[in-house]
Amino acid sequence: RVGRQLAEMADRHEEDDQEEEEEEVVRKGDDAKAHKELNQLGGNMREEKEMDTGKAQNALSQLTSAAEAEKAAKLERERELSKVKIDRKDVELIMAEMEVEEAKAERVLRENGGEAIKALRALVNA
Repeated sequence: RVGRQLAEMADRHEEDDQEEEEEEVVRKGDDAKAHKELNQLGGNMREEKEMDTGKAQNALSQLTSAAEAEKAAKLERERELSKVKIDRKDVELIMAEMEVEEAKAERVLRENGGEAIKALRALVNA
């Protein structure tokens, strides 16, 4: 009896092992099929990686160029503003009336062509 039970257990164990192997083969087959289908949808991955790298490099160079252009524009704007003549009394008036620091008062005056009334309006409306 015990021998028969051991034999049956061994048979079941072999059947379980065979079923697991078959399941793995099926999974591998399904995975392989799915992988093949995805590759067909995606095209040639090597070419795509090269194109993506090229696109990335192009985008990066455009961003760098845009950043440099923006920096140059800001620098030019600062040069233009520094050329605007402002009166010291106007700076003091804006500092006293609007309770802003000297740098802010000078900046607003320069942005408004050195005209105190326009600068005050700009600060009030800001």
